[in-house]
Amino acid sequence: MEGIASGQSVEALIQWLYLRMVIFDIEDPGDQVSAAIELVRLADMCSISGMEPQMARYIKKVLVANPNPQSNHFWRHVDTNTYCLTPEHIAAASRLPQKHPVRRILAAASVEGYLRDQNHKFAEETQEYPSFGADLLWEVGMALDEIKSTSKVAFKDPISGHRAEIKAGREI
Repeated sequence: MEGIASGQSVEALIQWLYLRMVIFDIEDPGDQVSAAIELVRLADMCSISGMEPQMARYIKKVLVANPNPQSNHFWRHVDTNTYCLTPEHIAAASRLPQKHPVRRILAAASVEGYLRDQNHKFAEETQEYPSFGADLLWEVGMALDEIKSTSKVAFKDPISGHRAEIKAGREI
């Protein structure tokens, strides 16, 4: 089954079942993410649980280690966190169950781009895959909860046109 069961994902699943860990022998960061998503989709299909948080951490580690090369200590490219992600990753992860840690990590990686540029890397995917859009919206809310500023952060309400403040520590 393309995108779910390959020799690589079956081998990784067997590693997980016997060792409770998975080591991918892959160099390319995009392929590393693909392998992790394929593994969790196979595990989900086989009703095997427990690896989800580990694979989400693995993907996060890959994303952090492979930022957009245009980013540096003084400036972050809008696609810093999503540099090695592809639309195929979003599509495959969108087929995982709601609130799956791997789905959430891909959405979390997209928050900075979403907040900084309306034409962010996965703008089309938020429309094409409503579950990804919902995950992204949830992660944006979580990021906004982290605002800890004494100055007020405001936005223009799209309905009334009035200025509205974002409260630090708001409840979702």
